[in-house]
Amino acid sequence: LDGAGPAAIGAIVGSAVPLALALSEPWQVPLLAVAAAGLLRARRGVVPILIAAGATGALLGLLGAGVPGG
Repeated sequence: LDGAGPAAIGAIVGSAVPLALALSEPWQVPLLAVAAAGLLRARRGVVPILIAAGATGALLGLLGAGVPGG
């Protein structure tokens, strides 16, 4: 099990980098930064951060912010 930690980190980075590079709207970058800060710096839970980021993105879309692919 010694390699489980590094393997998990590699899998997370391997999926996070392409997703971050796929950001297409300007408002997505600060939202991602705030979510990352909440996860890494403030040590908040994953589920509340995902719900808050998703709700914020949905609200921004309803308020007229650009929607990816739309």
